[in-house]
Amino acid sequence: MATFDRPITKYADLKVGHVFPDEPVTFEVTAEVVDGYCESTRESSDFYKPGSTAGPGGKRPAPPTIAGIYMVDAVLTLPAAPGGVHAKQKFTFHRPPCVGETLYTSVEIVEKYQKKGRNYVVMATTTKNQDGDLVTEGLMTRIWGKED
Repeated sequence: MATFDRPITKYADLKVGHVFPDEPVTFEVTAEVVDGYCESTRESSDFYKPGSTAGPGGKRPAPPTIAGIYMVDAVLTLPAAPGGVHAKQKFTFHRPPCVGETLYTSVEIVEKYQKKGRNYVVMATTTKNQDGDLVTEGLMTRIWGKED
């Protein structure tokens, strides 16, 4: 999702506790998505291959680190100033996402601070499946881009 075609969100306008977007961002876990992810990351475990029933409910699981894809789609719904930096990220995996599930991700601004003249924003992501099962929680720190 391109963020440069919309007005940027100014650092001063960011409020701790703000949850976005209005509706969680959806992500369909398909066999094609899992196959492509495994191929691009060279994941070769039988755990994620077609026919696997190792996931919850006997479903084929996706690698948990696929969270980097569905999480960023939600974060990018808040357009930032250019030049920002992804400073750090942490995930807590509660269960693997599985082929056939729809994931819903929302984001909350949990902290803002300044360090060495730069503006930092800490965002928490929450991803649940279509049944409301918690799949992944994340914490991401971004250095907000300069607005001048």
